[in-house]
Amino acid sequence: MSGTADGGLVFTDRAHRGRSGGGIAVRRGVRVDAAWWRGIPPWERYRLRVEAASHALADPVFALESAAVLHGLPILGEPAHIHVLAPTGSRGYRSGDVIRHLRTAEADIVRVEGVRLTSVEDTVLALLRVLPIALAVAVADAAVRRGVSVEVLRDRLERQTDRRGRARASAALDLADGRSESVLESLSRVVIAHLGYPDPELQVDISLSSGRARVDFLWRSERVVGEADGRGKYFGEGVRTDDAVHAERRREIELRRVVRDVARWEWADVVTPGRLDAILRAAGLRRIRPIDPMLAAALDDRRSIRPA
Repeated sequence: MSGTADGGLVFTDRAHRGRSGGGIAVRRGVRVDAAWWRGIPPWERYRLRVEAASHALADPVFALESAAVLHGLPILGEPAHIHVLAPTGSRGYRSGDVIRHLRTAEADIVRVEGVRLTSVEDTVLALLRVLPIALAVAVADAAVRRGVSVEVLRDRLERQTDRRGRARASAALDLADGRSESVLESLSRVVIAHLGYPDPELQVDISLSSGRARVDFLWRSERVVGEADGRGKYFGEGVRTDDAVHAERRREIELRRVVRDVARWEWADVVTPGRLDAILRAAGLRRIRPIDPMLAAALDDRRSIRPA
């Protein structure tokens, strides 16, 4: 291969020609410019690693995070491994960064742009079995937003013979809600519950003098609004312009005329739950139960590469 990563394909002699420094080996025989590689989001690096593997391996069947990234389902960070299904009748094994999982007769295989991978439903259920609950809910919410029925997922889960992680997957499906419009909102819901606060209403329209404003979270009895402000920073949702920032400030001024407080938080506040706890307490919310001792485990993703 040669060229750039344009069009979603990874090439060896990236057209950043003339830049100093060596390249980074994405796969054997596949190198990209180091500065460019470090500058793209981790989930994009992973997608390109999976695409490179699709060319290096013999017609693989991608699964778990590797299938999820090709389906457009959310992944957080950069998963450490490429996941494929082993050929029928063979055992699973690991070779380098590729894990070949034992294939079951139940696996539903589809082709997306010529690449074989597990179906959306099977991919979601496989991830719900292994991810910590906050990340699992984010995947389930995303699937529901794109039209996958929770009932269909639950029925398929019950019919699968593999019982490993079934209770974990079922718990994530219990919490799935397509009204959460981003990964950050999904994670926020789970962390808020683990912190012991009451469940908020989701995506509520509030009448303002200038029209209607939809808020991410509303604690109606406390008259507190919550906004998960992750746009343009973590999930490729576009960079906000100065005009958009100004409009958002005007909207908050109007909101504060009809509610008691507006709590805002970002990604770093959710993955460091003590910070989110302080934000919610400052807004006047009161805990209705003790902090769940499984709070740290709810976010502990050991399947991704840890930042240096």
